[in-house]
Amino acid sequence: MGIAVLRSYVRALQAIEKRNAGEPVETPAFTVEHSSVAELGGTLSAAAAGWERYRVRPARTVHEHQRSVALFVQMHGDLHVTQIRRSHVREFRETLQSMPRHREGELLKATLPDLKVWGQLHPEAAKISPATINKQLGAVQAIVVWGNENGLVPEDIMWSDPFSKMRVTEDDSERAPFSLTELQMIFSAPLFTGHKPPLGAKGVAGVWLPLLALFTGARQAEIAGLTVADVIKATDMELPFLLITEQLKRRKRLKTKSSQRAIPVHGRLVALGFLEYVETRRRSGETAWLFPSVEPNQPSALAAWSKWFGRYLRDTVGVSDSAKVFHSFRHGFKDAARAGSVAQDAADHPSLRTRPRHNHALGSRRGL
Repeated sequence: MGIAVLRSYVRALQAIEKRNAGEPVETPAFTVEHSSVAELGGTLSAAAAGWERYRVRPARTVHEHQRSVALFVQMHGDLHVTQIRRSHVREFRETLQSMPRHREGELLKATLPDLKVWGQLHPEAAKISPATINKQLGAVQAIVVWGNENGLVPEDIMWSDPFSKMRVTEDDSERAPFSLTELQMIFSAPLFTGHKPPLGAKGVAGVWLPLLALFTGARQAEIAGLTVADVIKATDMELPFLLITEQLKRRKRLKTKSSQRAIPVHGRLVALGFLEYVETRRRSGETAWLFPSVEPNQPSALAAWSKWFGRYLRDTVGVSDSAKVFHSFRHGFKDAARAGSVAQDAADHPSLRTRPRHNHALGSRRGL
């Protein structure tokens, strides 16, 4: 072996000498010999299938990851996980950057390479956001990392994550908190003053979801997934509180494990009759959903409600800024917590025994 290495070294020196003299020398192709395809390990599609079977995940998450993998395969084919290089990821990323944001007609069926060509021919067209690009990259990355950790990369092959540090720089969040004026517009609109929720509001969900988001900072799906048992009124507590938990058997999921938390029920919610509403739902049992019209077993119902609320903001309330959406309540809650000198960990994971101080940013909204 030593002799073979020395001979190769001498040949390399001779090739360098020829190049320095101006003679063309072909660069030898770098190859890794395998006795069989099996030694390459699993393919990207095999990793995706294993990742999907590994544990129960929200249907939307599975769809998004499948879509991202399909786009990558359109670009490079169904490579083995060990064959994916950073150059593949870079080309995938650059192609996504040319992808039009709005697609209709033939573009809906176009492959990713075709969309890249279209985007280059129409540079003025709006492209998908950096956040969306990173989401696509992150989805494929999660699949290949899972494949490596679960035996789809042979142990004798040195593997490193080709997606590491390949994200694009994101702009500031496209979502923004509601201003005080906008909040006054929202809660003085007919939905809250007329006592006749429109059809799209799905009953009382249209009233309580925005109010709970305003005073708790909880996500839309977290509120929709509340049950009667999640509203706790312990005798040793100054305030009742909400438990944000996960119940996979009931399709009740959280964004992250750290999202499980307890949130005190603001006194203004109590004054508005939230606890009385809970008691009416308690007649259906402790496991009853607080808002059955948007509960997790009907994922399309919450999606429809979300679209309705967006239209309601624009058409009825008059909030025209596209950066203002339901999630803006959460942004506003976090801003109010910072303004009230609430520690970030307390705002994100409130203590069950901490009574929140009255915060004017949350408690003095005109009309609430």
